Amino acid sequence: MASSLRTRLEQAETPLLVGPTLLWFVIFLLFPLGVILYYSFLTYSSFNVIHEFTLEAWQVSVFDETVYNVFIRTLTIGVAVTILTLVFGYPLAYFLRFYMGQTSGIVLLLFLVIPFWTSSVIRTLGWYPILGRTGVINKVLLNLGVLQEPLSWLLFSPFSQVVGYIQNYVVFMAAPIYISLAQIDPDLLDASETLRGNPIATFRYVTWPLSLPGVIIGSIFVFVLSIGNFTIPQFLSGGESTITTLIYLTVNSGLNYPAAAALSITLLVVIFIFVIGLTRIVDITEISRG
Repeated sequence: MASSLRTRLEQAETPLLVGPTLLWFVIFLLFPLGVILYYSFLTYSSFNVIHEFTLEAWQVSVFDETVYNVFIRTLTIGVAVTILTLVFGYPLAYFLRFYMGQTSGIVLLLFLVIPFWTSSVIRTLGWYPILGRTGVINKVLLNLGVLQEPLSWLLFSPFSQVVGYIQNYVVFMAAPIYISLAQIDPDLLDASETLRGNPIATFRYVTWPLSLPGVIIGSIFVFVLSIGNFTIPQFLSGGESTITTLIYLTVNSGLNYPAAAALSITLLVVIFIFVIGLTRIVDITEISRG
């Protein structure tokens, strides 16, 4: 009797625990996505949305050559930012893991989160007095006699855009890499040294493979956040559109919700393809087994 009661309680425990999460998932993710998908098949006419199903929104937005070029630019930016944050984030995580104590490494990593206590708009606009023609960098270089006139490409250019992305997202790359590096068994590194493996060989055959789950998770974070960012391309790019700014303009200039919905769904599909592709390369669940 007691055994059967315990069994029934255990069987009821799973839906009770999963239920709230599943309900939250349906209400705040699946339902909004369903509404967006529904709107992408509606008809748009003169600032109005007509509830008649059509493929017009997809034809005039997603399959337009101009939009295609914007998609290519957005994906190029996403890949470039991901690679650059990996270049900066991996050495940072490596230094914090192997050259700092565990407590001090975590504390220093948390310091990278401090800028996120302010608005993303403030963090982005904060580059104006640094990179502008009358900004700090140009003034210093002019006073030192290095330049005869201020550099104009520091701001409102691909350079300033990349700087903004790196400043915002390097912590999202470094944190999961640090977690992966922290889970590496020191005995494996000692074994490599015992077998006369030099530091380069140890990194190539031990450290790097074992840190790949963190690299993949960081890459997913940075890619998804960068191609979905609106503030940086709006204020630092100098007018070059990305998909997010195009979605904003589509709604703001003509209230064309069907076209904006079609672009949003397409962007979501691209993100899913990227995430699935990376997770097929490395099993990211290994990061939780340390």
